[in-house]
Amino acid sequence: MCKHILNAQVSIRAPCCKQWFDCSECHAESADHPLMKEHEMAFACKKCKKCFRKDTREWDPESDNFCPHCDNCFVIEAVTKEDQKKGKLVLELEQSHGVKRKIELSAEELAELESMM
Repeated sequence: MCKHILNAQVSIRAPCCKQWFDCSECHAESADHPLMKEHEMAFACKKCKKCFRKDTREWDPESDNFCPHCDNCFVIEAVTKEDQKKGKLVLELEQSHGVKRKIELSAEELAELESMM
């Protein structure tokens, strides 16, 4: 589990050492070399556990933001520990027909909602 991006949906395979990491910061912390960057990237979906490749030179936002095996959207806004410390709750909802909504609640709004329950 990534301690930098708490909602990471995929792991990446570092082309330099052929090891899997949750993010580039995880690689930087554990490897003794810089992360080599290539156009073709290998991913492992954390939802279906299957691997797939994407060429970043031919990236199509309509289809390439999703795992080709289970349609898990892996290109999302990262939630970090700093976000949690700010007391911000971020909900990402996918409705029918692929319509997505993002709802952000501050700590005050969250406390107000909890007091109503």
